[in-house]
Amino acid sequence: MKRILIISLLTSYVLLLSGCLTVETKEYHIKLKNDTSGKAAIKFINILSESDDTTDITKDDFEQLIDLYLSGNKLEKDNPGFRNVKKRLYEEKGELCGEISFTFDSISAVRVFKFDKDSPYMYYASNPLSSETLVETNGIQGEQWMPMVFWKRDAREFYVKTHVSSEARFRNSLLKQFRDWQAAQSKKK
Repeated sequence: MKRILIISLLTSYVLLLSGCLTVETKEYHIKLKNDTSGKAAIKFINILSESDDTTDITKDDFEQLIDLYLSGNKLEKDNPGFRNVKKRLYEEKGELCGEISFTFDSISAVRVFKFDKDSPYMYYASNPLSSETLVETNGIQGEQWMPMVFWKRDAREFYVKTHVSSEARFRNSLLKQFRDWQAAQSKKK
């Protein structure tokens, strides 16, 4: 019984220490080749570790970023419509940024919708799962009560920038961990 209690407490502690990766903003760039396929790039600006605790978990979150996303295939598993995925991390304006570029066979892979050939292209610009809100776009923004972006039916390029809000009490940049990782990678060469 005592052993089960200790294991249960350790598991709870590990769960409390686990952080979460987030970003400050995202930029979506989509170009259509025809009505259904194309290429896209998503830029993640200011990649952060967030938690509700003062414990520094940036090292663990950075390892997760490298293992699951950059070197791993979590993005591909989470987005089965993405093809020919290329990923990179880099520093820009003193912030850690990431970018994925990919091709797609259907506009639904990039969450763009078109009812029929005469309809405009549409994108739901508010995502309650990631707390994204629209910042800017090259489309036409719907009313406040309708968080949609519309593009003319013959549009070929779409741009959306969103802000990711958070209720986490602590948000820490992963730039230091990236610089350390980059230095270690350079030494391996």
